[in-house]
This record gives sequence, structure tokens and C-alpha cells, in this order.
Amino acid sequence: MRSNEELGSVIADFLDGARAGVVRSPGGSPYTSAQLRELRGALTHVTSELGDRDVAELRSRDVRGLVAELGDAGLSPERTAAIVDALRPVYAYAMERGMVTTSPLVGLAPAASEGPTPTAAVLQLGEQLARFTGRLMVLLLVLAAVGLAVALA
Repeated sequence: MRSNEELGSVIADFLDGARAGVVRSPGGSPYTSAQLRELRGALTHVTSELGDRDVAELRSRDVRGLVAELGDAGLSPERTAAIVDALRPVYAYAMERGMVTTSPLVGLAPAASEGPTPTAAVLQLGEQLARFTGRLMVLLLVLAAVGLAVALA
């Protein structure tokens, strides 16, 4: 299927509709200004790399190629995942308007978030241990004060 619609134009129409409140977020509510800023920033990458492509002819391998290029350019996996996630409602928008029959994002799993680094995990454990120790000391002081009060009474 060839729609003769460039992805960049579809993205621009999507963002205009979202800004006007006509296009809603996946949850059904209007996009907030912060969400619109995030979408615009994320979709700028897509527009610059794939914007001149026909929206109906884009394939998952093209999106995976974009993800690889962004990773090679130094973008974090979280940022790359946000860019792919921003493209999902654009394709839902295109499907609702009959521009496409399928999305190149189907089957494309969101990037797995990496766990904390070993150093961050040890620091987090140390902070939890310090909080626990502080609470234990307070509890012991309260118990000692109660014991003293009972003994003097």
C-alpha cells in the first residue's frame, strides 16, 4: 500500500492535532504541554532520518536501523526507547485515518531498561542500611526511656 504521505507530514499533522486537542494520548486524555514537548523532541529525530519516507512503506527494519543509528550516535537506550514510543501514537493516528494498514512498530519491543550499576546498587544498599540503623537506634532509645520511666515509677 502506498499512501503518498511522507512520514514527516504525518508527524506534523499528528502534532498539530495533539496541540489542538483533537488527537488524544493513548489513555484518551489531551496531551499536556510537557508531553507535547517530549513528543516533538523525540519525533524530531524520526523526521530528520525518516521523514521523507512514505508512511505506508516504512518497515520495522527501518525503525530498527534508526534505533541502531541513534545508539551509535551516543543516545542512551532510554532516550532511544522514548523516540520509538513517541512514534507509536503517530502510527495509531495514521491507521485511524486509513493511511496505513499496519505499523512498523508491531513486534518491536521497547528497549529493556538497564539495572543500576554495581556502584549505584551498593550505594543504594548503604543508604537503606543507614536509614534502618537510624530507625533502630531511635527505637532502642525509646524503649530504654520507657524502661527507665517504668523502673522509676
